[in-house]
Amino acid sequence: MQASKHDSVKEHVLAADIAAFETIRQQLEREHLDEFAVFFQGQLLGLYPDFDSAGRAALAKSKTGPFLIQQIGSPIGLDPDTARHLHHR
Repeated sequence: MQASKHDSVKEHVLAADIAAFETIRQQLEREHLDEFAVFFQGQLLGLYPDFDSAGRAALAKSKTGPFLIQQIGSPIGLDPDTARHLHHR
């Protein structure tokens, strides 16, 4: 199955969000460990105490995304339940 043009645009935007996160990762890990950061179009939208709050903020900005919700201190792309499990070991 071939990726559509729309899929490649989403991948590009998500790559910009990941790059933006990586640029400030160390600062976020020092100051906001375990919080959730929301990135949209390569910009940090905000920091939230939990995934649900981050998700609501992201959807308020864009109903279609793509956006990156990243728990600070967890590997990129890790879902919140798995991240929570790893942090509580």
